[in-house]
Amino acid sequence: MLRLTTLCFLAAFCIHTTASAQTQPAATSQQTVRISLKDGAFRRKGVMMRIQGGKISRLSSSLKLNNGTTVHPDGQIVTTSGTRQQLPNGRAINMQGEIVGLSDDMLTAATIQQLDQMVTGYTGTVISLPNAVPAEAATALQRLERKAALLQQLTDRLAQRTAQAVPASPEAARLDAQLNALETPIKP
Repeated sequence: MLRLTTLCFLAAFCIHTTASAQTQPAATSQQTVRISLKDGAFRRKGVMMRIQGGKISRLSSSLKLNNGTTVHPDGQIVTTSGTRQQLPNGRAINMQGEIVGLSDDMLTAATIQQLDQMVTGYTGTVISLPNAVPAEAATALQRLERKAALLQQLTDRLAQRTAQAVPASPEAARLDAQLNALETPIKP
């Protein structure tokens, strides 16, 4: 009897539901929720009903499900292995061939979210992540990189001037070669 009452309530709820939910104790607001159901079939009061694209109609011909199972208008379910079973009243079968509860398992995710928001006022959790590098740090890093580039240019010019001012000796050439050999592994 409880299942029959729940099923009748759900069927009435599926057509169009208007409910009021309290967001604050002093204020109420009207909210309309459009119930969307997953595709499949269900049995109510011995009558097989088809759900397709969110619309409910009487199942007038056999329905073949994604897994090969066939649902007949009299409520008989025939699996690909030939097993026969009668769909109980108040139960549904989804397009994957699973027998599920109509009031719980045939609602779409969007409908469940809307009903949850209407009943509890919960709108979900939003997580925002800050930038990996704050703007101030990025600006300081750019300035530091620019200073390093200018210091490298200054070092190169000083090396050129030194080479012009001091005549090259075999000892200086040997030291320059050693310095250049050390500098190569350091550079990326």
